[in-house]
Amino acid sequence: MKKLGVGFAALACLSGCGSDSDGGGTTQASVVVDLRVDVNRDGQISFDDPADDDGEDVWTPQAGAVFLPNIDDDAQACPKGGAISGITDDQLAQCRDSANEVVDGPEDEQDLARLAVRPWPQAPKSAIGRVWVDSAAVDQVRLFRRTPNGFQVVPVEQLDDGTSSWRAWLSAEELATGMELAIEGRDFVRSTTGWNGLVDVHLDVDTGEAGQGIVSDVVQMRVAPLMLSHQLQPAEQVFATRVSWLDNQAFHAEYDAAVNKAAVAGGIVDNSQNDHWTQDWMEIGYTTVPAPGGEQRRMDVFMRSTNVYRPGQPANALRDAGREVYASYHGSNSAAYTPPFEIGHPQQMDSLNSYGNTETIPPHSHAGKSYPLGRILRGRIDAFYTDPLTDDFFKAQRVQPPVFIDTSWLLVGHVDETLSFLKTDNDLGFIVLANDAALAKKMLEDLVAAGQGDTPMFAGKQWIDFDTNKNVPAQATVSEVLADTEVMAESKKAEVEVAAQLDAIRTEVGIQDTEIVPAPFLHMSSYGVSVAYQPGTVNGQVLSDKVFASPRPHGPKVNGVDPFEKQLEDALAPYGIEVVWVEDWDMLHRLSGEVHCGTNTKRAPLPGVFWWEVTP
Repeated sequence: MKKLGVGFAALACLSGCGSDSDGGGTTQASVVVDLRVDVNRDGQISFDDPADDDGEDVWTPQAGAVFLPNIDDDAQACPKGGAISGITDDQLAQCRDSANEVVDGPEDEQDLARLAVRPWPQAPKSAIGRVWVDSAAVDQVRLFRRTPNGFQVVPVEQLDDGTSSWRAWLSAEELATGMELAIEGRDFVRSTTGWNGLVDVHLDVDTGEAGQGIVSDVVQMRVAPLMLSHQLQPAEQVFATRVSWLDNQAFHAEYDAAVNKAAVAGGIVDNSQNDHWTQDWMEIGYTTVPAPGGEQRRMDVFMRSTNVYRPGQPANALRDAGREVYASYHGSNSAAYTPPFEIGHPQQMDSLNSYGNTETIPPHSHAGKSYPLGRILRGRIDAFYTDPLTDDFFKAQRVQPPVFIDTSWLLVGHVDETLSFLKTDNDLGFIVLANDAALAKKMLEDLVAAGQGDTPMFAGKQWIDFDTNKNVPAQATVSEVLADTEVMAESKKAEVEVAAQLDAIRTEVGIQDTEIVPAPFLHMSSYGVSVAYQPGTVNGQVLSDKVFASPRPHGPKVNGVDPFEKQLEDALAPYGIEVVWVEDWDMLHRLSGEVHCGTNTKRAPLPGVFWWEVTP
């Protein structure tokens, strides 16, 4: 640090005037000025370790302290369960620990990042100090100081230049003994055009002695981002919805068995929403900060979908089922969260904002760039797009740069309708399971050639005629399906469109053809766009490295064997992945979705993968 040639009385402003500093704690003319944070990210602050001082003033992937957005509810003060009735969407979104100026108990205290002022035992009685936050971040953070009664918020003071700052004043006695402070984030970075997530925290000391002036230290910190999980991360818990108006028994008999087979430690969490598309109305991510022993402290984040169902009611605009994240999952180290959204986004495109259209390509390297946390995958094109504010929010996290593919040709418009990612031991680390309508057609043609043209598909199953709301038989022979010109035309279209999706993934990820595994199923037209005719076996849930829960295809049985079941089992067997079939026709398939659409998964971060080491 360089000594400033003025005292506090002559300092007109903080953020406007700045401080003349060189980036480290300093002792000048016996003045001790040292503000420390966890620069080396070992989960603790040390005055004896130079790694907690070197490079403290410019945050980089190599050094710099981080802090959590304190958006959970450690005090359990927010409404839960049935108590959220009558609470607006806006009120739910704003209820969090960081909404108040108190520390809500010991768990909340753990969510605060520490700062420490080094003791200066020889501080003269005339000395005075202050710790302050630059005005650019004053609305994004909150600063606390340790007192005999625990952490207490420091005041925001107005500056002469019209800005404001959190400022903690230190007496000569406090400079002599040192001080512990703490900082919390009030939110994630919300956009690429606003606050960038960085905050400078300054320590200024004026000895009050002639010729000494002010000596300063500054540290730069970054708020932790939101990260979305990918399917290489181990499943900790799965979620499903048992709606009262559907028969859930057949689905859960097989899906629950698949969860047990995968030994998912947290088992299945049910909820009582009337919206059974559990994948669509919430997405489960997480945020982390360093912890001792090379570990990371994690907060799970249950994101509400930005589906706008009532654009005319701004305070209650969103899809009702998404309120479940606040009713059931908002608590200690588990936050409910609503990303930014544009209430006036086009309603005909709103399905794209369901989270079946928000998946994560697993970690990979390509074209000289590495993506150790993977990349967000969403379906959108210029003419048919996801909510721009939500997209910008994901981009603003700076850890999982998005990839977009065209899903505008699909009825629901979700990436999980045609693609999935499964862990393997190949060089890439995963395979891409992709819809292959051409292979489905060929398999049926081969059955005709083998004399099985009269074998029925979808035996005993029924469609819903949405015009009359009545059931109609779905059963058809292999030959009848091949003779259905609408199904064949739509399947040919799907073949072309999925090929284009894979081309986009090749360009962005660098996948090879050997890393693409076909999942054959045909398509049909619905309301002028495409939807799976056969159950879309790609739309399954990765429950472990070895268990993939896929919708039962109900193909033509030949000698008791469904060739579509056998194809996928054989295709995944070399990778050590077992397909566990799940009956989803009545509950999901005939309503234009599959297993993945009706379930959700909370996953654990991969060990040793830290966002702060890869964020620019």
